[in-house]
Amino acid sequence: MTRRRLTSDAGLTLIEVTLMLIVSMAILGALAPAVAATIRRAETVAATAAMTDIRNQALKMLDDVQMSFFTINGVGNGTQVQLLVSDGDMPLECTAIATACASWQRAVDNTGGLVDFIERHLVTNNPRGSAANDYPTVDSWKGPYLNSPNDPDPWGTRYMINVQFLGGSTNDVVVLSAGPDEVINTAFAANPLTAAGDDIIVLVEA
Repeated sequence: MTRRRLTSDAGLTLIEVTLMLIVSMAILGALAPAVAATIRRAETVAATAAMTDIRNQALKMLDDVQMSFFTINGVGNGTQVQLLVSDGDMPLECTAIATACASWQRAVDNTGGLVDFIERHLVTNNPRGSAANDYPTVDSWKGPYLNSPNDPDPWGTRYMINVQFLGGSTNDVVVLSAGPDEVINTAFAANPLTAAGDDIIVLVEA
């Protein structure tokens, strides 16, 4: 009587197939941290590039309109905007001091305009969402300065700029991303202002 071998379609025994699967999974498991680290580095580079572009275009726009800070109604003697944000989720977790958390986590305010979208100042020229508040466009505002929409960071959260310190404050102005963990760890007002945790910052004005 002939003993039959249990084989796969390729002619391998089930034991051989099982061993191959085990080895393959072990290799994938060993490579996973390196692949994850590579993806994270690429995402961080992309976020830093986007933040640098936001910084550069914000400064160019202010230079064009000959103003030292952003206002809620597009005029040099208007009320200064305190925080500019991009599209994206607001980081709901924060490990910084309480005042920093409250300052970074504010929602866009279409009435007072103290917290506004970056897009309204650098893309569409309508602070507080109204064309009535636009910056002058004759030999002045030459946008759009950024592509629309102003996308969130690679992890889906918004970019933020503490613009209330532009124009003479001793506190640093930065573009901030909460980073891969989507948790704000960085102070809002400091000199120098340094990134904490896995936050990413790009200096706008020291």
